[in-house]
Amino acid sequence: MARTHFSCGVALCAALLWPSVVAAGDVFTGYQIDHQGEYYTYLGVRTPITAGDSNLQPFIQVMGAGLGYTFKDNGAKRDAEVQFATPSLGLKYVLGTWNLIGFAGPQFRWKQEDLASGGRSSKQDVGVYLQGEAFYWHEQGTFHAIMSYTDLESFVWGRIRGTRLVHKSRQGCCSVYLGGDLAGMGNDQFYAVQTGPVLQVPIDRFYFTLKGGYQYTQTFHNGAYGGVELYFPF
Repeated sequence: MARTHFSCGVALCAALLWPSVVAAGDVFTGYQIDHQGEYYTYLGVRTPITAGDSNLQPFIQVMGAGLGYTFKDNGAKRDAEVQFATPSLGLKYVLGTWNLIGFAGPQFRWKQEDLASGGRSSKQDVGVYLQGEAFYWHEQGTFHAIMSYTDLESFVWGRIRGTRLVHKSRQGCCSVYLGGDLAGMGNDQFYAVQTGPVLQVPIDRFYFTLKGGYQYTQTFHNGAYGGVELYFPF
């Protein structure tokens, strides 16, 4: 995970020190694990390249991520770990309370997996990464749809999330939002779907999210997952 942490740290420092940009970017991080011990963790930052009030803005995003999973080979379980570093450029279009965002860039991947004969393989790849988002914000609730694609093994990931304000604090802390997730991912060799409730609590400008629910994977079929997320603008 050292590569993931290093690339995310560089991205965070660069964005926070970006000239002429104040309270214009976002930092997002999270961790998720399932009943098989398979995990996904990420840290990302995005910021506009130029400051201004235009409805169309160029953005830069850098994200690092780590993934640990288990797969079956002729009935035997083997473990694998993957780290990603993904710098990308994009455009954000603001349409009232909607934000429409698209990113494209290279994805650098380091992959290690157990070998059937013993030991572990190591492989490095570079691919193309694409990401699209639609985000709606209102004091009473939010809607977020996101999809990404990389040509490294032609992997697609997508998620739809909606939340609704169920408790509004009159003292600044802590309002409560409840909602749900529906996510899917995979390629021609693997697929998985996840769905479950979401609990979100904003504290000042920090947004804490707890999530969990039901998961179905091609490898292990029925199961459960859970995770935590943190988001804040700067």
